[in-house]
Amino acid sequence: MFGLLPRVVAVLALLVTASAFQLWHDVNRYDAHGNECLYREKSDVVCSRLCVTDLSSCPTSLQPSCPDNQSFCADGECHDECTDDIQAQNPCHCSRSGSKLPSEAQNLVPCLTIPNVTIQQFHAWNSEEDIRIACGAEANITDQSKTVGVWDKNWIGGDIEAVWAECPAAPTPNYKYNESYWIATYAVNGALALLILVWSVYKGFAEQSVRAATLNKTSGADNKHLD
Repeated sequence: MFGLLPRVVAVLALLVTASAFQLWHDVNRYDAHGNECLYREKSDVVCSRLCVTDLSSCPTSLQPSCPDNQSFCADGECHDECTDDIQAQNPCHCSRSGSKLPSEAQNLVPCLTIPNVTIQQFHAWNSEEDIRIACGAEANITDQSKTVGVWDKNWIGGDIEAVWAECPAAPTPNYKYNESYWIATYAVNGALALLILVWSVYKGFAEQSVRAATLNKTSGADNKHLD
């Protein structure tokens, strides 16, 4: 017992003096000694699309210009014709449609794609802000902290003229168990269960007849042997 006491004291002392900085599971901001990690360069970073309600609001470098006989469509590309399928690929709708698309996003259209950027001082714990700053600089956006919002956080209005299409995770689908898909699933599985039940009953009766015939044959052979 007395040998255990020093070990308990040592563990408690370690817990008291140990650093509270998290080292596992999340991207580390601090090293094992509690020092903030040095910046690092990150290249070929993809920029989110910049969305506006009027293409004239796009920065000059991102305003679309299509060849003759082509139009700039809602998918952010030039096409001979803006079909419904093409229009449905609007990156500013963040893969949402109908009632799941916020009313503030319904009229959003994308500017041209911003080229990938290199971030000289990349903070892994503040990556979104770093990417916005670098992509805004690439597009020559001045004072974007006041004029550019983020999808589903700051919509166009007032000083905000555009939003970054940083799409949140798609909402979890809500299933109704009386939908046609589920009814078909119930029907197929129910039919399979019924088939297995019928087969089991048939198999039981069939094997019972075979066992009875085998038993009779065995009994007859034993009687003949006794005679």
